[in-house]
Amino acid sequence: MRAGLFLPTLVGGLFLAGCAQEGPPPPPAGAIPPGQSIGSAVITGHAIFKGAIPQREEIDMSSDAVCRARGGGVAREDVIVGAGGSLQNVFVHVVSGLGGRVFAPPPEPVVLDQRGCSYHPHVFGIQANQVLEIVNSDPTLHNIHSVPRDNKPFNVGMPAEGMRIRRFFAVPEAMVKLKCDLHNWMIAWSGVTDNPFFDVTGEPGTFAIKGLPAGVYVVEAWQEVFGIRRTAVTIGEAEKREIAFDFTPGSESPSSPSP
Repeated sequence: MRAGLFLPTLVGGLFLAGCAQEGPPPPPAGAIPPGQSIGSAVITGHAIFKGAIPQREEIDMSSDAVCRARGGGVAREDVIVGAGGSLQNVFVHVVSGLGGRVFAPPPEPVVLDQRGCSYHPHVFGIQANQVLEIVNSDPTLHNIHSVPRDNKPFNVGMPAEGMRIRRFFAVPEAMVKLKCDLHNWMIAWSGVTDNPFFDVTGEPGTFAIKGLPAGVYVVEAWQEVFGIRRTAVTIGEAEKREIAFDFTPGSESPSSPSP
């Protein structure tokens, strides 16, 4: 082997240590820089679920001693309903209405942590060509396996605690599934967008999309089990509009924006 040449080791179909992916390309000339204001309108709202609350099952991590010790007792995150029917882990983003504007991604990476044999966060947003930094905080082998539709997939083994790798998604795609083939309960979802106007609902089930110019927008909400809801929002400069997405099975289209 030539000095300085590093070859990946392939075990069970996983690259335990692979060549680093080349970094994302620079943003095109004229792209709007991260954080630059283009408007002052705000779309807020909440995601709701009505009816009987699905039971959250405890994850069985008995197949891995480290996982059992560090992550035991964790419940599944595919449906989390809080007080008043608030629905967590809903990815909300603007899918149209921004015209031909091009937005440069932030220079800071989005961090996805493998901790307690779970992904943190479970659902997140990232811009196309923004760096995704994946961390293994567990003293056990994980692999990070992306299952995209439009982006190039990757599958990298991460055997060491504290190991970090960087990847990126080149084109918008909602949603990209990320999983660990060694621990089949480990699943995360990434919404890849071409703009910075997105949010993920937390415990209150709320979201806020700030800094929009006046216009007519289509806003989409995605939930892991219940699918997609969409609505159109017309908003003026410096205006604030509130909407709601109802993910109750059998529900119709989301509620109309408030006048």
